Amino acid sequence: MKTIQNFCWYGFFALCVALAGCQERTPKDEETVSRGNISISVDESLQPLLDAERDAFEARSKNYAKINTIYVPEELAVQLMLHDSTRVAVVTRHLKPAERKVFDDANLKYRAYHMATDAVAFITNGASSDTLISVDEAADVMKGAKTTWNQLKYGKSTDKISFVVDNDHSSNLQYLLDTLGVPDKKKAPIFAMKSNKEVIDYVKKNRGAIGVIGVNWISDIDDPEHPQFLNGIRVMGIAQKASANRDDYFQPFQYAIALKKYPLSRNVFLITKEAKRGLGTGFINYVLADAGQRIVLKSGLLPATQVLRLVQIKGM
Repeated sequence: MKTIQNFCWYGFFALCVALAGCQERTPKDEETVSRGNISISVDESLQPLLDAERDAFEARSKNYAKINTIYVPEELAVQLMLHDSTRVAVVTRHLKPAERKVFDDANLKYRAYHMATDAVAFITNGASSDTLISVDEAADVMKGAKTTWNQLKYGKSTDKISFVVDNDHSSNLQYLLDTLGVPDKKKAPIFAMKSNKEVIDYVKKNRGAIGVIGVNWISDIDDPEHPQFLNGIRVMGIAQKASANRDDYFQPFQYAIALKKYPLSRNVFLITKEAKRGLGTGFINYVLADAGQRIVLKSGLLPATQVLRLVQIKGM
């Protein structure tokens, strides 16, 4: 069984700090909520969504604002913000007590803004007929109690099951370990790649694999790469517990997230250490306002500050 490979964490952190420091600085007296040049650090699983938010914000500013997005594992995204290498961190969790202490030590109020509700999606090979799994069954696989698809309620093949994540420090992996109650990831059947794109490519080539990715990678139909991503994969239906009723299994569509029927959902937060109202505050305000929330909606996530209208269509 292949296990997750570690990489030089501190070297990676130093490189990201250097990249953030290379941005073109705007004199402090010129920066406003709509003008300036800043960096933000973003959990890699949220890249499609934040690419769209950044592009729309910059276009609206008529090139007076520049947002440099640095896509890194979630833990590093937080550290870059705490060490003032980036102005905002976009992550899927609140800060831990030790991290919040940085705000207290600087006499700053901790500010975390809920921008969306995200979902962790499971994908499988497009030729596979095994597309349903429960959270309990996934936990059994991670703990070694079940190893092949035909040991699941709706599994058919004898292929071994493995989980594929974007990297060893990803929020997707941490969420999976926390949700499934896995104490030791080293013993779990997990492969670590280098990006969400690589996860999708791996699943397309390996029938037994379950890819673990952020739902915005496969849900934005306006993304030109959307058809390419979906070709060769299937999005799995997930239930909290194995059920004889297939209707208890839900894919990570917005209605299922909104009704809390999809069991693997999580919140997305914008966290800033910005002491004064600058471009970081302006970007946050944009994302939380109508235009930014419409981008969240289009990306397949659930907006935090907009009411989602659910329409039920009944057959004749």
